[in-house]
Amino acid sequence: MSFKKTVRIYQGFLGVVGLITGIFLLILGLFGVFLQDISPGPITNLNELIGNWTYWSLVLGALLVLFLGWYVIDRYRKIEEFKDLMDTKSKSKFVKNIARLETLALTLGPDYEEEVLEKEREYRIRR
Repeated sequence: MSFKKTVRIYQGFLGVVGLITGIFLLILGLFGVFLQDISPGPITNLNELIGNWTYWSLVLGALLVLFLGWYVIDRYRKIEEFKDLMDTKSKSKFVKNIARLETLALTLGPDYEEEVLEKEREYRIRR
């Protein structure tokens, strides 16, 4: 399996892992730069270990939280929209929304693409 395909399959998981990492780095940076007086023991030890890189931890954590937070929320909304469009029992509504469904499926990954293809076979839609 190629790297690109693996990333497409696990893009949601990777986004959440990146977001959690960003939150950790942000907390580490906040305690290292601004909240040194009330920093818990393990975080103080980590901040002493990384030294002046604490500022970079703060910046990188903030960027990861900002961008990956947006990505995870956007992905969740697209999944909800995809489910709403796929729940139709009407062939005409499905055909009307097929362009949007295909766009969402391409964005969300191979499992969603397969769902659209299955629904097309179910309704006997030819292309």
